[in-house]
Amino acid sequence: MHFKDYKIEEFVEDLSSKSSSPGGGSVAGLVSALAGSLNSMVYSLTVNKKAFEALDEDSRKLVLEFKKEASEFTNKSLELMEKDRKYFNELMDCYKLQKNTEEEKYSRDKAIAEGTLRAMNPPLELAEEAYKFYDNIEIAIKYGNKMLISDAGCAAILIYAAIECAIINVKVNLNYLRDKSFSKKVEYIIIKLEANSLKKRDSIMNIVNKTIYP
Repeated sequence: MHFKDYKIEEFVEDLSSKSSSPGGGSVAGLVSALAGSLNSMVYSLTVNKKAFEALDEDSRKLVLEFKKEASEFTNKSLELMEKDRKYFNELMDCYKLQKNTEEEKYSRDKAIAEGTLRAMNPPLELAEEAYKFYDNIEIAIKYGNKMLISDAGCAAILIYAAIECAIINVKVNLNYLRDKSFSKKVEYIIIKLEANSLKKRDSIMNIVNKTIYP
């Protein structure tokens, strides 16, 4: 069953079961999707309101563009949530391969390496896409319904959490691939993402907190 077909209670029960999937990577995707949906709510309760109509044409167009982007981001997050589980389960199957002969050991090791790389890609992509979404949140705070700025702040907190969760899942896979030529590049990407994400979150929350609780 696809995650989108779960009821909330079903997902929580599945997550807490003895099955190793869904796990942290899938949760990162879900949290990211929630952030996108929450920010979409800000736009939905902004468009066609008096404050929105008072904006200049370019600003209204920008808001509508970012509203659409927020919805697309939510869908993308759910897709990556599904991919994370798929590739993780495929990787676990690789560990079950026979290793009785040298040929089998070689084939198994090769399959594990390739499977680990595939399993690493969804959380890495999620972290990168989620970081870009901070820009969307900033637009919602600037032009959105001021009564909902706290919701945009919650979206920023969720995005930060999603990025941190995704990066943890990148690291656990990257650790197995440290001898690969691309490992240093990936390591650089996630270190930069971690540092910049914290700065973005703090910058946004500084604005939010000064607005809702000066």
